[in-house]
Amino acid sequence: MQDLETKTYQFAVKAIGLIKSLEEKKPETDTIALKQASGAVSLKFIAAMEAKENEQFANNLRECHKQAIKAAAQLKKMKTFNDPGLEEQKIQLLKAADEIIVELDKIIEKLIY
Repeated sequence: MQDLETKTYQFAVKAIGLIKSLEEKKPETDTIALKQASGAVSLKFIAAMEAKENEQFANNLRECHKQAIKAAAQLKKMKTFNDPGLEEQKIQLLKAADEIIVELDKIIEKLIY
């Protein structure tokens, strides 16, 4: 679980990095939904890990999963960037989102609550 906590945190940090780069190089790109979803991925996972009750843990994990899916969808909606650096960042974030989603799927299917 600690590995997944690190992955969700790194995902949020890297997404913010991409967003900051886009704000500088492509200010016309709408990044609000990506900013909210990617931040929530990390925050909801942390909330799950700190949960005192099983139901709270389960709800936070499900919300983390939902936000990871939203973030991935936002990344997929973005057009291909002519800037190879931005495009590589986007591709790496999509891979990270997919990994997080797969790992959360495995955990969520085992939840009772």
